[in-house]
Amino acid sequence: MKTTGSISVARLGRLLITALCLYATSVQAGPFTSLTDKLTATMSNQPRYEKLPLFDPHRKSFTCVYQDQHVPAIDPQAEAWFQQALALDSPDIYYKERDYPKIYELYLRAAERNHWKAMLNLASLIISGYPGVPDRDQDPERAIGWVEKAMQLGVPDAYDVMGTYHQNGMVRGGDATSAYAFFQRAAEMGSPSAQAFLGEKLDAAYDNPSEGFWGNLPVAVPMLECALAQGYGDAAAELGFVYARPRTPEAKLRALKALHEGVKLGSAKCASALFTEFDGFNLTNDRNLPGHIDKARAERYSMLARALEHYDGRLKLPNLDKILPLPPAPLPKWDGNKQTLIDAAKAVTPPPHPA
Repeated sequence: MKTTGSISVARLGRLLITALCLYATSVQAGPFTSLTDKLTATMSNQPRYEKLPLFDPHRKSFTCVYQDQHVPAIDPQAEAWFQQALALDSPDIYYKERDYPKIYELYLRAAERNHWKAMLNLASLIISGYPGVPDRDQDPERAIGWVEKAMQLGVPDAYDVMGTYHQNGMVRGGDATSAYAFFQRAAEMGSPSAQAFLGEKLDAAYDNPSEGFWGNLPVAVPMLECALAQGYGDAAAELGFVYARPRTPEAKLRALKALHEGVKLGSAKCASALFTEFDGFNLTNDRNLPGHIDKARAERYSMLARALEHYDGRLKLPNLDKILPLPPAPLPKWDGNKQTLIDAAKAVTPPPHPA
C-alpha cells in the first residue's frame, strides 16, 4: 500500500534491519575480522594454497631436473607393502574382483611410513569411487591431505597432482591459473608427467591461449626430452610429432627413433602412432615417417599398443629390438602369438633363488 509523505511498513522494517546489521558489524568488527584473518592465514599455510609464481608460457629457458633427485628414500617394508598392493591391483584382475579393502590397507600402511608413491595412489583410490575405502576416509579432503603430505616431503609429482585438483575444482578457489602454477612448479622440480604436459602445451607454432597452447619450442623440446630421459614414454609421442616437422629424411628418422623408444618405455600412444605410420598413414602427402608401407611391422606395433594400453604404463619392453627393430633391420621370425611377442620384448626376469 502506498502512503503519502510517510514510509511503508515493509520498507521501514528493511531500514531497521539494515541499521541493526550495521550496528552489529560496527560492534563486532574487531573479533570477526580477527577470526577471518586467522582462517585466511591457516588456509594460506596449507600446501594446496602455496604461493607460486604464475605460469609463464614465454619463459626463455628450462633446466632439466630429475624427480629422483628430490624424492625421499623409501623404507624397504613400505616398499614391500606397496608392491603387494600393486599386485592385487593388477590390470589382469577384473576390477570388480579386486580386493580393494586389502589394497587400501596396504597403501595406507606404506603411506604412513612416508612412501610417496603409496600416498599418491591412496589419494587416487579415495576419489576413484571403488568399493573398499572405509566410509570415514571417502572424503575428498582425505585425498587432498595425502597429496599435501607428499608435497611437504618435496615430491614433484605431488605438485602435479595438486595442479590437477585445482584444475578440476577439488580445491576451493582453484582454477586454471592456480593449476598451471602448480604444473610449472612440478615441472621445474622434476615431475616427468608435468614436463610432458607443459611441453605439449608449449610446442605449437603460435600462441592461442584461449585454446590452451603456445609457441615456445626452445622450452617445450627440453621439457619433453627431460621427461623422456626419466622414462616417461608418452613424452616421446609428442616429441615424434615435433621432430618430424621439417619433413626431411633425417627429421623423420629422428621421429621414428623417438616413438620406438617410447614403446620400449611402455607408451601405448607411441605404439599406436607407429602402427599408423607403417600402415601407410599420410603416405601420399610426404608426411609419412618410414616412407613406405610395412604391414608386418604395423601388425606387431598394433598388437603391442593394445597390450600397453591394458597395462597402462606397468609393462616395459626394453628388448623390443629383438623382435621388432626399426628398418632397415630385418624382422625376426614370430609365431603370431601376442604373448610370444610381449615375452620377447619385455625385460628378462632371472629365476628366483632357491630357498
